Order: sequence, then C-alpha cells, then structure tokens
Amino acid sequence: MCKAFMIAGTHSGVGKTTITLGIIGYLSKKFNVVPFKVGPDYIDTSYHKFASGNFSYNLDIYMLGEDNVKKLFAKHIAEGDVAVVEGVMGLYDGINTTSYGSSAYVAKLLGIPVILVVDASGMAASVSALIKGYIDYDRDVKIIGVILNKVGSDKHYNLLKECIVRDVGIKVFGYLPPDADISLPERHLGLTPVYEMEKNYKFDALYDNVGRFIDAQEILDTCDIDLKKEVSIEKKSVAEKRESVKIAIAYDEAFNFYYQDSFDALKEAGAELLPFSPLHDEALPKDISGIYIGGGFPEVFADKLSQNVRMLSLLKHNIDIGMPVYAECGGLMYLTKRIIDLDGNEHKMIGVFDLDAIMTKRLINFGYVEADVLQDNVLFKKGDVVMGHVFHNSKVSGEFNNFVYDVHKPNSKENWLCGYVYKNCLATYVHVNLFSYPNAVNRFIGKCKNYAAGDV
Repeated sequence: MCKAFMIAGTHSGVGKTTITLGIIGYLSKKFNVVPFKVGPDYIDTSYHKFASGNFSYNLDIYMLGEDNVKKLFAKHIAEGDVAVVEGVMGLYDGINTTSYGSSAYVAKLLGIPVILVVDASGMAASVSALIKGYIDYDRDVKIIGVILNKVGSDKHYNLLKECIVRDVGIKVFGYLPPDADISLPERHLGLTPVYEMEKNYKFDALYDNVGRFIDAQEILDTCDIDLKKEVSIEKKSVAEKRESVKIAIAYDEAFNFYYQDSFDALKEAGAELLPFSPLHDEALPKDISGIYIGGGFPEVFADKLSQNVRMLSLLKHNIDIGMPVYAECGGLMYLTKRIIDLDGNEHKMIGVFDLDAIMTKRLINFGYVEADVLQDNVLFKKGDVVMGHVFHNSKVSGEFNNFVYDVHKPNSKENWLCGYVYKNCLATYVHVNLFSYPNAVNRFIGKCKNYAAGDV
C-alpha cells in the first residue's frame, strides 16, 4: 500500500497551489514527500521542490502518454513516504472541450483519491450543491473530501462543514482563512518563480496555518492506494547508455523551466549536467561538449543579461564553432539579437539568429501543440512528430525562411512555422519533455560526443 492523494480545484485561481504547497511543507516536517504536478507546469514544481526538498515530477498525459505517466508515477512514488499530486485548472478541464488529460483523468488513470479545493467565500448551503455537482459529474473519480479556502471565521467554517456533511456525506478536512500574507504573488506567466521570492514570502506562516486549520493526519489516514497491477517500475534506461559527456545547463533566476525527467533522461543516457548562470557567471563549465538553455523569464532580467557581455560572447563563439546547443522558449529569446520590452526598450542578446524577440501583452499560441519536423537537427530527424507545449508572451520578428517545425494545435487545422537552426544549434518556442524521446536524447548526446572528438 502507498499513501497518495491529489489536490484539485473547482477552477483555476481557487487556491489549490497555495494549499498544496502548504500541505507539502507541513507534511515534509515528518515525512519524505514526493510531489507531482498534473500538466506542463514548471513554476509550481519549483515551489514543490522548495517545500519538500525533493524534485517534483510532471504527470502530463499529452506530452508523456499514459504508459509513461504510470511508469514515472510508480517509479517516483516508491522513493518517498507519501505522494502529493497537484491538479491543473479545474478538476475536469482537459484538452479542448474534453476531460482528456485533466486532473480527473490522471486521478482515474493512477487510481488516486482526490481532495477538492473550494473557494467558499460568501457561501453557505450553496457549497453543498457545488460539491455534489463535481461528485456526480463523474462517479469514477474518487473525491474523498474537500478543503475550503477563504473561509471568514470558525463560525463560517462550522456552518459550511455542517452543510457538506449533511447534504453530501464526504469529509471536510479543514480550511484556510483569507490571508494576504500567504497568497502567492503572480505575474504575466502565472506565479512569480520561487527563486525570486523565497526570502520574502512567509512559507513558515503557510505551513503553520495548514497545521492549525487542516487535519493532515486525517488526510493521510484516508489516502492509502494500491498501485494498479499494470503500473510497474521501469528499471531500464529510457535511452541508450553512452560514454559520459559534459553538457552545460543554463540555470538561474532567468532560466529555470526544465522537466526533471528531461534531466534524468539525459543523465541516464550518459550526460553529466553542469549548471551555469547566464546572469552571474563569466565562464562556462570546463570541458563541455553541449549546452541546454531552457525557458524562463529572460525578459525580466534582460538588462542584466545584456550587461554580461563576456557570457554573450562565449556562447556565441561556441555556437559559431559548432557546439551542439538546444534552446527552448526563453532560450530562443536569449539567442536573438535583441529582446524588446513592452516599453520599447532594446536589450542586446547573443545574436545567433538575425531576429528580435518582442514582448507582447498576451499569450501567443498558448497550449498543447503537435510539431512536424521539417528538417534534421540536433534532436530530431525530418519526418518526426513532436508533442509539446507553448507558453510565452513574446514573438520573434525578422527574415527567416528555413524553419524546423510545422506546428499546430491538437485536432486543429490552425498551424504556424517555428524553430530555427544554425549549425548545431536548435532554438524553438516549443517545450518538450525529453523523457518521451529517447532517440532525440541519444541523438543530442551523440552530437555532443562527435563534437568532443572534433567531428563537427
């Protein structure tokens, strides 16, 4: 038997991330908590890691596939005492108008119980109707109880609890009062990353509130699960084991959007991952044969990135001489000539591509995508199909005709071109989880190995 549960919300903005973080932090004082996140999220997982001390793993049906989600969940849940899974959006919100890939879908796939977070501000008996609707919508989803958020007082909570127990007959595990000090701050792509606020936010106050107002022990007593028979731990490497090769990973406040399973796939295939900071460092790690620049917020730190002339020059030189480089989203922006912010200010970047990254006031092509690979590159071969995710508030501008991807939304004829190649450098707005593409992992490491041997 394993202990695992999902915290899901009735809708986005209900407070499930705050409550999840609080429960992870509180339980981690006594238990080894392994956190998970449904969907393609980077920021929430970084909070999970901060609160638990353990890596948080994405359970993304679209990008990983059902078998990989089951295997990864079984593998990682075995590493701790209890698994806490944070849902995404509303409980039943999936791809397009379906529940496919939703929190509910993942909960059923893995056989884990769900705790529903409800914003109960301004509610009384109506809370029962709301909860009953979520239970009746799909009886195969095992909703074991609720946590109420933004409850005005103990009196208000007792009233709500009486209604829910009487009308719905499920557990009420507790509540959190409205408290501005424990609300997580947001900006244009969601929550402010934990790397920028951990010294200012009152995490201990949040954990203490969970201990005071939520019965965590009752949750643990209710969340035993049997891993489904077909969910077996995958012991073999996802990619072919090769001789070790050193790959530099851009990792700091500006670049930190990575899937841990992507890192694990690279390491299992023979990569030694060496972090460096485009913001703070003036040298790259020694003896590297490749570079991975993930997403993040280069626009927030554009001025400081542009001032680190030494790093800009080093990266440009290594790309010019053929070092394999993979850059996603924020990494792509970093490789353009300039980032132009919303006020029109220009910030010089590396300039590998004769393009500008121009900030916009809205998300561009947001959501899951499918990309047809149009030409060979350091990861994929022409004809490959890549399942990914797009999440950015910028667009590139400039003349470019040699695109790598033909991108479209799932089950849609809407398409656009994306992805840029220069020598052994691939840069794109499309995020992927490399765990799903062992051939791409092997290809990239093979390119790095060839580079190390002088075969560019």
